[in-house]
Amino acid sequence: MGRWLRGEEGAFDTLYRRHVMGVMKMIAQKTGCIPTARDLTQDVFMEFYLQKEKLGEVSNVKAYIFSIAKHKVLNYFRQQLVQERYRQVILHQGDRDTAAPIVEVLEKRELLRIITDEIAVLPPKCREVFLLSREEKLSYSAIARKMSISENTVDQHIRKALGIIRSALNEYNASLIE
Repeated sequence: MGRWLRGEEGAFDTLYRRHVMGVMKMIAQKTGCIPTARDLTQDVFMEFYLQKEKLGEVSNVKAYIFSIAKHKVLNYFRQQLVQERYRQVILHQGDRDTAAPIVEVLEKRELLRIITDEIAVLPPKCREVFLLSREEKLSYSAIARKMSISENTVDQHIRKALGIIRSALNEYNASLIE
């Protein structure tokens, strides 16, 4: 892990190959679903990769990765439980006025998940600029100064991020219509 923390991206591939099958096997055993295990395993390693800055004090990489996996599995089951509860409410609730707000909440959560997923896979600089703009509410000029780039570059990163997010949302909306 030390090589990866020092900037050798190939070292991450080694870590990934060393632990991916064990993580996927554990998740598959817990969820009973191979496709879900694949998705959650990718989420585990994406989170691990994105936490690179915080990993300097981690002494047991395998335990840390499996801890992330355990939390992903727990969150998956929580999500499944919530979805099933809402499904039951909608199915057994004849009153559309009660069911409509629940569906609306689920749609908002799904949209937020899509947006969050798209932000997570943006190119690093683009994601950093976008998050500084949207989460920290920094102006383009403040972001430019902080990152030592031009305001035009900030604008280009924001436009790129918004385009990617818009595209994902359009795909989601199109899938609802089909």
